[in-house]
Amino acid sequence: MKIAFLGRWNATCGVSLHAELVGRKLRSMGYGVEVFAPRLISANKDWHHKKVKIRDEEWVYRIYDETTEIDYPYGGSIDDTILMHDYDFLVVELYGRLPILELVRKAEKLKKSSKLVGVVHSAYRRDVEAALKIPWDALVIFDRRYYDELLRGFDLSRVGRIEEIPYPFALIDGVSPVRPKFAEKGVLFFTYGRQPSIEYVDYIRALRELRGECDLTYFVLRSDQELPVDEPWIVQEVDRPTIAKVYEYLMGADVHLLPKGESRGVVISSTVCQCLYSGTPTIVPDTKYFEMIEVDENGIGPVVKYRLGDVKDLMEKIRLLVKVDSVREKVSRRAREYALEHSDEKVAKRFLKLFESL
Repeated sequence: MKIAFLGRWNATCGVSLHAELVGRKLRSMGYGVEVFAPRLISANKDWHHKKVKIRDEEWVYRIYDETTEIDYPYGGSIDDTILMHDYDFLVVELYGRLPILELVRKAEKLKKSSKLVGVVHSAYRRDVEAALKIPWDALVIFDRRYYDELLRGFDLSRVGRIEEIPYPFALIDGVSPVRPKFAEKGVLFFTYGRQPSIEYVDYIRALRELRGECDLTYFVLRSDQELPVDEPWIVQEVDRPTIAKVYEYLMGADVHLLPKGESRGVVISSTVCQCLYSGTPTIVPDTKYFEMIEVDENGIGPVVKYRLGDVKDLMEKIRLLVKVDSVREKVSRRAREYALEHSDEKVAKRFLKLFESL
């Protein structure tokens, strides 16, 4: 069985991570996998897309130019190279900068030699209709919200079937914790990524208040530029390391603070899927990005949720993790269990089962 992916690859965004986790796992299981990715000169114009420090594999071909959110569904281009390769299934990561109408024009030719499977990353209904012009053998959604809020009400007659397969969680083993020298004493809080500065405000204000109760350091790893703050207890670095390197930092920290603002779209946090298996307790705001992760009435579960914008509530959740060993151990255990339940291997096998049924 030969499987191709069309979408982002080796980049700092959830669209890319999904393809990487599923694609690399399928390849490790012995299946033929190749990737059709965007050219960097077009993809890097998007705030969400930055190339990580990994050289593309020899089976990755950069053959298309992205469009923009404003021009979508028009604009962009896809080389005819995609028609010349031999594969049984083409998995298309559907997102708001994919040159979708170019794909529509090539769909009939593609279907002559392969099955077409779309993975819905779209957050809003405005990005769905154009994709439904393609005669999909299957559309994959991550959870029921994607049908109820995005697909319901559209003409789905050209879709062979709709399959719910959760977003995969990364399982990174064989990694040793790294504790930076600047944080050898006290409590180390860690954040990585590239969220807008405003989304760090709750964490900075809460830790600023808690400095009177304990010795702490906040290590912020950003992929682009530092936050506009200059306080001695906040240490910042700008880098885009591999997942394994991120795990070293995660496992060396005491608490992971994950910033994510509210959205009215249908969304998930790829960051939590990337990091949860580390076992380091992760605090998140109670936004739509995490609404599918269940917690108890105190906000305790595989992650710890606090009320977005409520610094006092956040401070109480931090105190629980720092001072109560049983709570910390419970969150760490549930995090790893949750990641295992939704592992990249289990998700890859769900895709294989789907392929075999088409």
